[in-house]
Amino acid sequence: MGAIEDKQSIPIVNNEARYYGGLAFQQQGNQWQGFPETRFIRPALEFIETQEELILTCHFNGQFAIQETIQLVTSLLAPLPLQKVNSLLVSRQDLPNKQQWAKLVELSIEYKALLPKVVLSRQTELNFEKTVNYCDLLAQWQQANPASFHFSFQFSEKDVFIGCSPERLFSREGNTLHTEALAGTVNRGRNDREDNILLQSLLSDKKIDRENYLVQEFIIANLKSLKAQVYCDTPRVMQLHNVQHLCVPIKAELNNQTSDAELLYKLHPTPAVGGSPKLPALQFINDNEPYVRGWYAGAVGYISQQKTDFSVAIRSALLSDKTIKLFAGAGIVTGSIAEQEWQELDNKIHTILEIITQQ
Repeated sequence: MGAIEDKQSIPIVNNEARYYGGLAFQQQGNQWQGFPETRFIRPALEFIETQEELILTCHFNGQFAIQETIQLVTSLLAPLPLQKVNSLLVSRQDLPNKQQWAKLVELSIEYKALLPKVVLSRQTELNFEKTVNYCDLLAQWQQANPASFHFSFQFSEKDVFIGCSPERLFSREGNTLHTEALAGTVNRGRNDREDNILLQSLLSDKKIDRENYLVQEFIIANLKSLKAQVYCDTPRVMQLHNVQHLCVPIKAELNNQTSDAELLYKLHPTPAVGGSPKLPALQFINDNEPYVRGWYAGAVGYISQQKTDFSVAIRSALLSDKTIKLFAGAGIVTGSIAEQEWQELDNKIHTILEIITQQ
């Protein structure tokens, strides 16, 4: 809460400071208002929750007056009970719409010689009768997918960016880094037997294997370019409330010279949210998607000297007054069918849509 530093660059940390923020999906072009290409905040007030207690820490850097910190502390409100999200949906608009999506998928497949994979996405804009409380929404989203990365960034009174992401970009503690190739999606089953059949298909489907391998290849190559020792684990399935993903854990030992900024620029965005090769895929998205991704599919997290942790900002939503924008993407490779990929987009927003529109 509050900020003693507000940077539009990746901070270099040489002490006990910790910065929270992120990077937009693309580092050029149009961005969301208040969410530039890069933004990191060093908070004036920081809350750390442990198993035993909630700790409030006040931070100072010689420029932020003690009186300002006191004002922030006294402005804190008493905790309120969470409320069920319940607001009447007035309208929904998908961008691209279903017809535009089919044309985009067809166009991307035409470029398969240059683009083995491109991740296309959709923005679903929902308008409600009254404002939806983002704290209530995020809490219920967290209950539905407790094993995900949960985040909330509010840089102005108007807009809030929240998410419940299943995907880690990377976590670094000292010189040890953990990341993952998360690509390939199927539904959850209606019962245990159907769930297991779908799980097994995720592990054996050649199209999904190819999609995931492109992500693995990208991560490994970029970590090795930083002189890291890289190790891949056995593929596993990550099961969420409504979908399940193919995930390959990756571990790396970094050298002492590798910075968090280098890791972010090398690993973000991965082919799981952009495509492969990276630059042609990003150019295709920039030229053809009919909306601005902003921080959707960007990198969000925190940086400190000893530990840094970032997730990929998927399964996310941008709230502004009575409007909520939801985002979802699908990897398009040879063999992709537009109708099936459209259904995957619906599956990926199903959980939050169900929470918002419950009556």
